[in-house]
Amino acid sequence: MKNLNVDLSKHRVRSFCHKRSASLAKFSFGIDLGISLKNFISLTGLHGFTVFGMKGNLKKTIVVVILAALTLAAFSMLLSPSARAETSEAKILSYSWHVAPANAVLPEYLGDLVAVGEIENVGSNVIGSVFVIGAAYNSTGAILDSNGADAYAYYLLPGQKAPFYIDFIPENSITKDQSWIPSVSNVNIEIGHVIDTNATIYSGLTSTVTSASNVDGAFTVKGIVQNTGHDPANNVWAITTFYNASGTVVSLNFTTVLSNSLAPGDSVPFTATPTDNSAMLSSEITNYSLLIQSTPPTTSASPSPSPSSPQTSFSTVLIYAVVGTVVIVGVAVAALAFLRKRRNLPPPPPPPPPSG
Repeated sequence: MKNLNVDLSKHRVRSFCHKRSASLAKFSFGIDLGISLKNFISLTGLHGFTVFGMKGNLKKTIVVVILAALTLAAFSMLLSPSARAETSEAKILSYSWHVAPANAVLPEYLGDLVAVGEIENVGSNVIGSVFVIGAAYNSTGAILDSNGADAYAYYLLPGQKAPFYIDFIPENSITKDQSWIPSVSNVNIEIGHVIDTNATIYSGLTSTVTSASNVDGAFTVKGIVQNTGHDPANNVWAITTFYNASGTVVSLNFTTVLSNSLAPGDSVPFTATPTDNSAMLSSEITNYSLLIQSTPPTTSASPSPSPSSPQTSFSTVLIYAVVGTVVIVGVAVAALAFLRKRRNLPPPPPPPPPSG
């Protein structure tokens, strides 16, 4: 596929992250979708994990690690411009799945099962990222593979939509290879988590499509992105979502950075063809949508805040820090007291007998 505008450097980064995020994706999936404990342990490989019976030094080490994590989390919440949001702020609109063809560049391996779909920001805040999680099932409802991925948008305004692409890699599957793929009868995808952002989004970018047609077996969209605003637009790129006649997402495209800094009044061309394209896939495409993205504008000087400005003052941050420190110290004291007294506690009661 000659005209596929895919950022291969981004692909390498995402490929590298597949293995690093595999167990995290499965862990998130196990919690959010309610996989049975037996299947969850089998998928994640959490065999032989114990908590009770640890030696005192190990317990104290774990307490110190937990306290350090709490401290970092407390200060991260104070300083981070993003915040975890309710998963209800994003909605999955449609998705489909297919086997990655020989010309695929996004999956970890050719022949992987991949799912492509679209989410929408149905909340009232700007979304910084949306993580989707999916699982593939056979006809009996058994889980064959699972994974997750970020949607292709980092600054999603209310009402905007963005595509996603999930690669069900063999390492996560029950067979550790691709032999399970022919047994797939259903794929289920849900929102894993949503992170809001308070970043200021530049609104001066517009797009104009100059042509959209099937060219030599590849549905091709060509157009221009223009900066109609008053400030330079940083790191401009375009994301295209392709649909079939029923409105279901069948493919996507994301360009490389079209312009590092697009000056007011300037424009830049783009071309988009479907990822994992084939002549059959392109023949199914009847519609498309565009999402133009850029990184938040930078300012050379920050204006002095007015007395009514909603910005958080240093005194407020200091109060939060003191309260957070008190809470952490309290947790530390309680944890250490618990560990000291635990030696005198009776063993935990046995689990209740099975009902019925």
